[in-house]
Amino acid sequence: MEKTSRAGTRFWFLCGFLVASLLLCGAHADGEVKQVTDPRGNVNLSPFEQWRSASECLQNISTSCSNKYTLNETGWLNVTAADKVNFCSSGCSDHTYAVLTCIDQVKRDYKFINKATVQVLRNHIAYGCDYGFDGTTLVASNAKG
Repeated sequence: MEKTSRAGTRFWFLCGFLVASLLLCGAHADGEVKQVTDPRGNVNLSPFEQWRSASECLQNISTSCSNKYTLNETGWLNVTAADKVNFCSSGCSDHTYAVLTCIDQVKRDYKFINKATVQVLRNHIAYGCDYGFDGTTLVASNAKG
């Protein structure tokens, strides 16, 4: 009989502890969602948080870039030969590099929909700003999905 009462006491103690924890957590909630302005500020990123943070990096938009050049999850930089000067000298390429750095810092193995990696896009921008863009993003043929 003594074992049953100990188990019951432990059960009720655990339930009380959980309720008290929930109440204390709820007391600190002010009803507002905290906005993380820099995804790199997240620590101990789980795989889900890595994807979420990479998505937040992609949402970083610059006023120096036309919406046409905004990098998104497709991995396609919409830069043609005629856009080279505008993209490379307006600060848009620098902004895109910053977005790629952010992605690399929160999810090192990130791949865009077109299977391009962060390094592939960095190389593409460097090559395009030096020699010209052709409107495509080069992805190695052996890139794995």
